[in-house]
Amino acid sequence: MPFSTDGVYTIKNIARDLMLDLKEADTTEGNQVHGLVRDDTADQQQWIIKRHYVSGSSSKIFTIQSFINGTNGNGFFAAANQDSDEPIVYTTQAFIVELVPRADSTYTIRYTVGDDNLVLSIPSPRRGEVKLETYVPGTPHQQWQLTRVSDLQSFA
Repeated sequence: MPFSTDGVYTIKNIARDLMLDLKEADTTEGNQVHGLVRDDTADQQQWIIKRHYVSGSSSKIFTIQSFINGTNGNGFFAAANQDSDEPIVYTTQAFIVELVPRADSTYTIRYTVGDDNLVLSIPSPRRGEVKLETYVPGTPHQQWQLTRVSDLQSFA
């Protein structure tokens, strides 16, 4: 199912059953983004997903921003280096990702800069570190479920 509406979402790794989470809700540049058990009251587990229309590109281009303190986006996540096994960290620099839909209504989150074969993953079954990993078709720890929480806030 293709992504349809900009808004606030939770993002769950389907293999590990962990939510994409900004560690301790700390918006310091370089803070770890990891997988954590679901907490419906945690802003750091909510993410703003916005579609971007770029001439000549697919309709799967997005930014994913943090939703700390209910703001309309105050930071993003990225890897320091575009390489497999690189940890994902918080950053104030915008990065565009591609949400690649799967038949089971999950998505693979792929970066559009650097190696286009690198995707977001929680590779370890024992630890919740979110890392870049080389894409392998059908790998559940590279698949993410998006659950809509709310609309974006409007500005007067």
